[in-house]
Amino acid sequence: MNIDWSKEWKRYRESSHWTQKLKQKGITSEQFWDGYKMADKNEEYDRLAGYPGLILDRMSRFAGPDSSVLDIGAGAGAYTIPLAKSARKVTVVEPSRGQIARLMRRAEHEGLVNIKVINKRWQDVDISELERYSLVNAAYCFHMPEIEEALQKMMDVTTGALFLVALVNHGFTDVYEVVFGETEPEPEYIYLYNVLHQMGYPANVEVMTRNYQIPLEMQLGILRSSYDFTPELEKRLMEHLAASGRLVERENGAWVKRTYKDGMIWYQKV
Repeated sequence: MNIDWSKEWKRYRESSHWTQKLKQKGITSEQFWDGYKMADKNEEYDRLAGYPGLILDRMSRFAGPDSSVLDIGAGAGAYTIPLAKSARKVTVVEPSRGQIARLMRRAEHEGLVNIKVINKRWQDVDISELERYSLVNAAYCFHMPEIEEALQKMMDVTTGALFLVALVNHGFTDVYEVVFGETEPEPEYIYLYNVLHQMGYPANVEVMTRNYQIPLEMQLGILRSSYDFTPELEKRLMEHLAASGRLVERENGAWVKRTYKDGMIWYQKV
């Protein structure tokens, strides 16, 4: 049976927990990030989690001093800031004004003046607003129902390499099932890879594993941003974290052990 991966992607996105949560809250993805209380801690979280880590190393050879980079769904700048230090120019496409403000505060702190911002969703950006880029990066930003159209536009402006970074495994599947009663769907990187392949772009895939620890309060803050906590729910969560060997007592309090797998998909134009 032949699978139409673009149609499967649309079904997948519509049924995803993220889409359902946004519908329940009656907000858009941009509004979520504008009001996300943990967003100002993202830089600290990324540092503790070793992100982007090796992924950024793989991209860096396409971001030399003469290069132009496009960072789609840049968020607070996990990729933008380091890439802007080595590239001639970085263009950012980011729909959340809150995230742009965080990114530009970081850029100002680093003395970076080579970042151009397009405050739109990728699907709303006209190709006439773009240039041609030796590196195009889209990481954890695929709230794009018409995925084939979105990916083709990325390819059209790429002269060097396109990188997509998506979830393989966040290592918390059992937590969501046992504590929150949610069954996790397939990881999204599988869909992205297969859509690209059906479009005629046989991409490469590499899975990057990160093992790290974050403070318990940080982990609780992340979960509270998506779930309405009750004392019973928090008790069940703490019991499961302890029973699964994830809680670690350190001198400065309790920490949570995490294992995260990122899927790095890349296609280099010849």
